[in-house]
Amino acid sequence: MTKKSYSELLKDPRWQKKRLEIFKRDKFTCKLCGDTETTLQVHHKEYIYGNDPWDYPNSMLVTLCEHCHHELEIFKKDLDFDIQYKNIRIFKSNDWDNQSRIMFVSYPGVCSMTIYDENKRYIVGYNFSEDIDNIIKIFKRSQYV
Repeated sequence: MTKKSYSELLKDPRWQKKRLEIFKRDKFTCKLCGDTETTLQVHHKEYIYGNDPWDYPNSMLVTLCEHCHHELEIFKKDLDFDIQYKNIRIFKSNDWDNQSRIMFVSYPGVCSMTIYDENKRYIVGYNFSEDIDNIIKIFKRSQYV
């Protein structure tokens, strides 16, 4: 029997059923930024070698919008230690500059900002070593929100 690729496993009805369970549990809302309009995805908080995508308890799965999921995956790759999911904070602008997005991702001691154009293409990103709270306060006072 040929081993299926991960993208093929995500088309399996068992994953589709599990995915819908998680969306319903999370009220079809991104659990990091609160977005209900952007395409949603189910994120595995961690992976266990040999498990199929649907072989995880619901507590290890969470609903994220596509923007937060993308940022979180990049963020995880940049860190050399296990991420404590509860400590991640994301701020995403709403309808900034004709559908462009600006995102701040914070984890204790680490902060990043990324700007995407209206086609979800990366424009520029910055990494900060300070906490995001002051940056968000400044951003919320700006003309873009």
